[in-house]
Amino acid sequence: MRIYLKCLSVLASSFSLGACQTLHEAPALNAEVVAGKLAPLRQRLPEKPEVISPNETGGRYGGILHTALLANGDDNGVLRFIAQGLTRWDPGFDQVLPNIAERWTVNESATEYVFHLRRGMRWSDGQPFTADDIVFAVNDVIADPTLFGAPPDRYQAGGRVMQAEKIDDWQVRIRFAAGNRQFPEELAGPYGHHLVIYPRHYCAQFHPRHNPAVAGNKARETFESKCPAYGERWMQLGKPTLDPWVVVEPYGDGRPRVLVQRNPFFWPVDTAGRQLSYLDAIEFRLFRNADEIVRTLAEGQLDLQIRHVAGLSARDARQQLLARGTHVLLEMPDVNASAVGLYLNHTTPDEAVRKLYGDVRFKAALSLAMDRAAIAREVFQGEVQPWQVGPPVGHRFYDARLATQYIGHEPARAAQILDALGLARDAQGYRLLPDGRRLSLRAIVNRQSAQMVSTLALIQVAWKQIGVDLVIEAADRSVVAQRAWSNDYEIGVDVVSGGIDPTQNPRAYLAQHPADSRQGLPWVLWYNSGGKRGMKPSPGMIQRQQLWDQWKAATSQDEADVLFRRILALAADGLEVLGTVTSPAQQGVRSLRLHGVPASMPGAWIWPTPNPSLPQQYFFAD
Repeated sequence: MRIYLKCLSVLASSFSLGACQTLHEAPALNAEVVAGKLAPLRQRLPEKPEVISPNETGGRYGGILHTALLANGDDNGVLRFIAQGLTRWDPGFDQVLPNIAERWTVNESATEYVFHLRRGMRWSDGQPFTADDIVFAVNDVIADPTLFGAPPDRYQAGGRVMQAEKIDDWQVRIRFAAGNRQFPEELAGPYGHHLVIYPRHYCAQFHPRHNPAVAGNKARETFESKCPAYGERWMQLGKPTLDPWVVVEPYGDGRPRVLVQRNPFFWPVDTAGRQLSYLDAIEFRLFRNADEIVRTLAEGQLDLQIRHVAGLSARDARQQLLARGTHVLLEMPDVNASAVGLYLNHTTPDEAVRKLYGDVRFKAALSLAMDRAAIAREVFQGEVQPWQVGPPVGHRFYDARLATQYIGHEPARAAQILDALGLARDAQGYRLLPDGRRLSLRAIVNRQSAQMVSTLALIQVAWKQIGVDLVIEAADRSVVAQRAWSNDYEIGVDVVSGGIDPTQNPRAYLAQHPADSRQGLPWVLWYNSGGKRGMKPSPGMIQRQQLWDQWKAATSQDEADVLFRRILALAADGLEVLGTVTSPAQQGVRSLRLHGVPASMPGAWIWPTPNPSLPQQYFFAD
């Protein structure tokens, strides 16, 4: 549990922390201060640092936490551990809390937010973090289409990109042309960090508006290489950060690890006035495949591991480690709507397939041909149930049709539907498109996701019976992402988000996510660009996008809920994403020497596990 302490009393909110307690820092940093290489702690912290009550008492400085990632396309694993936003989620995934921002206010229409920053806060290179940094990030980066492209909908409303206005050094106003009720939640998620990752004093030198020497055809390439966002942040040295640790050995280029070390200017302290983080560093060891990570975990070489060992396939390795008595399990309830989803690409360049996807009867046939009971039994060891998509029973947004339509195993009915659509068979029994080509659907999938690949193998057999050729194209995650960006697939395979958190992660229900709404990424581009780019969506999807805009601008929870239920009902009509089974609970493993880690935490992307549990207050103790 975390609390936000004001020194001595409510009245003390106007006092600096130094007025009510002594400050402390890691011994290694203190040695640098004594040697004259680093400013004293009081000068490195904001006037009112955030005070965090650790999950466990007795926190100690020192130690390197060892965890593991894949060597290719797994950079989000770093983000999940260390990236900071203006806001953050609480431990229970119930509400958004202040983080980099000390507090914020919002008007009744949710068109104007004022963020109050922490006076005296600094970037990792010691330069002040002020409203100027956010104004630069919003007005000069996010709002510049030559650098940022079409901004995602979290950063726009009413067809216009948000704008930032400096009130003073420590207050900044964000304005939207229409309501954006979910803005603080978006800033707490993994995709909402852009406002605080572009230090003006550093990035302006690579911005064509501030430095004409970098203008020209390669302006965007230059800026992105020096001031990257998302995963590229961990592949570069030199750019200042507000995170607890700073990259000293970057991700990529065949390196064996990513190493991040303590940020001497990190802004929170614990209740005893000790600057966080407790840990000196985090080492992300890099491996070629998930099997190597599982073996390394079983050997006891990792202090905390969630990624690539949370599923059923790593159960034996987890049990082997537990038997040694050196580690314990972490329970992680899953928030997804389906463990394996088939995002049917309604914008595929193949016009014949695109036309079939426009007919819900064809998609119903694909769904009815799946043997979900076999998937649950053979891939997930009976721990899941057949499911389409959507929030679970009992959730306020549960929609029975969205969740259960066409989930029965009815191959004969599926074949009859395809016959009625006029799809004849060839000599091998496969269906033919009107132009005489075999009906083949290419499914792109991360080859490290064993359960997804195994699920596809079962679907491949089932679809062959009705004459549909499923071509499984498994590749590294980065390759799959590139294929999605280039619109080179008929089916994208991933988890279906939006189970427990449908309004936070609605990408399967409407085309609004620029990377992961793979039922039609050109639809998303059309939406985000105001119809100037991409592909015009289907009428039902346009209606959902319009309802989403209305939902963002809703002034009451009741109004918003009515709008979102309409979105889900239209998603059931569209059937753009086929689910398979419910998502099983996940499990991670931690060393008994590592403290401060909660015994249970959500297994989620929007709650970027384990970040909201505050790894900066993890510590080692024998």
